[in-house]
Amino acid sequence: MPAPLLLSVKDASVRYGNTLVFENMSFNIHEGSRIALVGRNGAGKSTLMNLITGARELDEGERWEEVGVSIGYLQQDIIAVEGEKVFDYIFSEIKEDEKELYAYKVDIVTEALQIDPNALMTTLSGGQLRRAGLARALVEEPDILLLDEPTNHLDLEVIEWLETYLKGYRGTLLCISHDRTFLANISNQVFWLDR
Repeated sequence: MPAPLLLSVKDASVRYGNTLVFENMSFNIHEGSRIALVGRNGAGKSTLMNLITGARELDEGERWEEVGVSIGYLQQDIIAVEGEKVFDYIFSEIKEDEKELYAYKVDIVTEALQIDPNALMTTLSGGQLRRAGLARALVEEPDILLLDEPTNHLDLEVIEWLETYLKGYRGTLLCISHDRTFLANISNQVFWLDR
């Protein structure tokens, strides 16, 4: 019996102006999937992530999402807000009534990612901003976790911790990375984007 379907895109077309990025694209994401999203730069990997989150609309086709499914997303670009601490940034997507439940995870994840939860976001380097974004995505514990180049700016010790964490992660995972060893260690399925 197949795992429950969490998200589906059928007969989708996506354009940027006159440029067709996807045509007649269909895919399904099932509970427990561990997907490596592979393709050249500019092939549409980040666009696909935005389609999954619903941040980017389809020009044609259908997108279906199971009611109540939560989606966490580590994007490539993280914008720091003046005066915001790392701790507050990590918690910005957590519902108010659930914050106490997740507070202990902030300590675990920020320590493992070697980032100070009391630091101001605007004082962080590019690599530290990525770590804060990764911490936020992990602490949310979403049903579908989307990671766009999660190992960028991470040292080997932290990458090994992340691999171990993701191997134990019970949700569905979709990851973009140029680190083939990392992808092989955390995934069991490949979505290949070609032109």
